[in-house]
Amino acid sequence: MTLDYKNPNDWGKSPLTDSALRKQQFKAENPEEWAARIEADIEALSTPIFESEDYPPFTGTEFLATHSTIDEHPYSAAFGQFLGNGIDADIANILAFGENQFDLISDDFDDPIRQLATRIYSRFSEMGYWDKVPQEPINIDYDNIPY
Repeated sequence: MTLDYKNPNDWGKSPLTDSALRKQQFKAENPEEWAARIEADIEALSTPIFESEDYPPFTGTEFLATHSTIDEHPYSAAFGQFLGNGIDADIANILAFGENQFDLISDDFDDPIRQLATRIYSRFSEMGYWDKVPQEPINIDYDNIPY
Protein backbone atom coordinates (compact mmCIF):
# COMPACT_ATOMS: atom_id res chain seq x y z
CA MET A 1 0.00 0.00 0.00
CA THR A 2 1.39 3.37 -1.00
CA LEU A 3 0.48 6.49 0.87
CA ASP A 4 -0.17 9.51 -1.28
CA TYR A 5 0.35 12.77 0.56
CA LYS A 6 -0.58 15.29 -2.10
CA ASN A 7 -3.13 17.16 -0.01
CA PRO A 8 -2.02 20.81 -0.04
CA ASN A 9 -3.37 21.16 3.50
CA ASP A 10 -0.79 18.61 4.71
CA TRP A 11 2.30 19.70 2.78
CA GLY A 12 4.12 22.98 3.31
CA LYS A 13 3.00 23.67 6.87
CA SER A 14 6.54 23.39 8.15
CA PRO A 15 9.77 21.56 7.31
CA LEU A 16 9.17 19.22 10.26
CA THR A 17 5.70 18.31 9.02
CA ASP A 18 6.98 17.72 5.50
CA SER A 19 9.81 15.56 6.82
CA ALA A 20 7.39 13.48 8.90
CA LEU A 21 5.10 13.01 5.89
CA ARG A 22 8.04 11.91 3.70
CA LYS A 23 9.11 9.40 6.36
CA GLN A 24 5.60 7.99 6.64
CA GLN A 25 5.39 7.61 2.88
CA PHE A 26 8.82 5.92 2.75
CA LYS A 27 7.79 3.60 5.59
CA ALA A 28 4.64 2.54 3.69
CA GLU A 29 6.45 2.05 0.37
CA ASN A 30 9.59 0.28 1.73
CA PRO A 31 8.75 -1.67 4.92
CA GLU A 32 11.85 -3.92 4.81
CA GLU A 33 14.27 -1.02 4.33
CA TRP A 34 12.45 0.96 7.02
CA ALA A 35 12.84 -1.94 9.48
CA ALA A 36 16.56 -2.16 8.67
CA ARG A 37 16.98 1.58 9.31
CA ILE A 38 15.20 1.35 12.65
CA GLU A 39 17.35 -1.63 13.65
CA ALA A 40 20.52 0.30 12.72
CA ASP A 41 19.34 3.30 14.75
CA ILE A 42 18.67 1.11 17.79
CA GLU A 43 22.13 -0.47 17.48
CA ALA A 44 23.77 2.95 17.20
CA LEU A 45 21.96 4.15 20.32
CA SER A 46 23.07 1.10 22.30
CA THR A 47 26.76 1.85 21.61
CA PRO A 48 28.32 3.89 24.43
CA ILE A 49 29.09 7.40 23.24
CA PHE A 50 32.76 7.20 24.18
CA GLU A 51 33.20 4.19 21.88
CA SER A 52 31.34 5.73 18.96
CA GLU A 53 32.88 9.22 18.84
CA ASP A 54 36.35 10.63 19.00
CA TYR A 55 35.11 14.08 19.90
CA PRO A 56 34.99 15.83 23.27
CA PRO A 57 31.91 15.04 25.37
CA PHE A 58 30.81 18.68 25.12
CA THR A 59 31.57 21.79 23.14
CA GLY A 60 33.56 24.61 24.68
CA THR A 61 30.56 26.93 24.54
CA GLU A 62 28.38 24.33 26.28
CA PHE A 63 31.06 23.81 28.90
CA LEU A 64 31.37 27.52 29.69
CA ALA A 65 27.58 27.86 29.85
CA THR A 66 27.09 24.92 32.22
CA HIS A 67 30.14 25.04 34.50
CA SER A 68 31.07 27.66 37.03
CA THR A 69 34.82 27.16 36.75
CA ILE A 70 37.29 25.95 34.14
CA ASP A 71 38.90 23.71 36.79
CA GLU A 72 36.03 21.23 36.25
CA HIS A 73 37.25 20.60 32.67
CA PRO A 74 39.13 17.29 32.38
CA TYR A 75 41.98 19.12 30.62
CA SER A 76 41.65 22.42 32.44
CA ALA A 77 45.24 23.64 32.04
CA ALA A 78 45.22 23.30 28.25
CA PHE A 79 41.65 24.57 27.90
CA GLY A 80 42.44 27.62 30.01
CA GLN A 81 45.62 28.37 28.07
CA PHE A 82 43.88 28.19 24.72
CA LEU A 83 40.97 30.30 25.95
CA GLY A 84 43.23 32.81 27.64
CA ASN A 85 45.13 33.39 24.42
CA GLY A 86 42.06 34.39 22.43
CA ILE A 87 41.06 31.10 20.84
CA ASP A 88 37.34 30.45 20.39
CA ALA A 89 35.86 28.29 23.16
CA ASP A 90 34.78 25.46 20.84
CA ILE A 91 38.18 25.29 19.13
CA ALA A 92 39.97 25.60 22.48
CA ASN A 93 37.95 22.64 23.76
CA ILE A 94 38.89 20.47 20.77
CA LEU A 95 42.56 21.39 21.14
CA ALA A 96 42.43 20.81 24.91
CA PHE A 97 41.43 17.18 24.30
CA GLY A 98 44.62 16.67 22.28
CA GLU A 99 43.22 17.05 18.78
CA ASN A 100 45.70 19.04 16.68
CA GLN A 101 43.13 20.64 14.39
CA PHE A 102 44.72 24.03 13.89
CA ASP A 103 42.95 24.44 10.55
CA LEU A 104 39.83 25.26 12.61
CA ILE A 105 41.57 28.48 13.67
CA SER A 106 42.81 29.45 10.22
CA ASP A 107 44.04 27.88 6.99
CA ASP A 108 46.82 30.48 6.90
CA PHE A 109 50.00 29.06 8.48
CA ASP A 110 51.20 32.62 9.15
CA ASP A 111 48.14 33.51 11.24
CA PRO A 112 49.51 34.66 14.62
CA ILE A 113 46.72 32.98 16.61
CA ARG A 114 47.33 29.68 14.81
CA GLN A 115 51.08 29.94 15.47
CA LEU A 116 50.44 30.70 19.14
CA ALA A 117 48.05 27.75 19.45
CA THR A 118 50.62 25.51 17.77
CA ARG A 119 53.32 26.56 20.25
CA ILE A 120 51.03 26.01 23.24
CA TYR A 121 49.94 22.62 21.89
CA SER A 122 53.57 21.59 21.24
CA ARG A 123 54.63 22.47 24.77
CA PHE A 124 51.76 20.48 26.30
CA SER A 125 52.67 17.54 24.05
CA GLU A 126 56.32 17.74 25.15
CA MET A 127 55.19 17.68 28.78
CA GLY A 128 53.22 14.46 28.10
CA TYR A 129 49.98 16.18 29.03
CA TRP A 130 47.76 13.90 26.90
CA ASP A 131 49.62 10.63 27.45
CA LYS A 132 46.80 9.29 29.61
CA VAL A 133 43.60 10.60 31.07
CA PRO A 134 44.22 12.06 34.52
CA GLN A 135 42.54 9.84 37.11
CA GLU A 136 43.41 12.00 40.09
CA PRO A 137 44.26 15.66 40.45
CA ILE A 138 47.69 16.32 39.05
CA ASN A 139 50.06 18.97 40.27
CA ILE A 140 50.64 21.38 37.43
CA ASP A 141 52.76 24.43 38.02
CA TYR A 142 50.47 26.96 36.36
CA ASP A 143 53.20 29.65 36.56
CA ASN A 144 55.46 27.71 34.18
CA ILE A 145 52.89 26.97 31.45
CA PRO A 146 54.05 28.50 28.16
CA TYR A 147 52.22 31.33 26.47
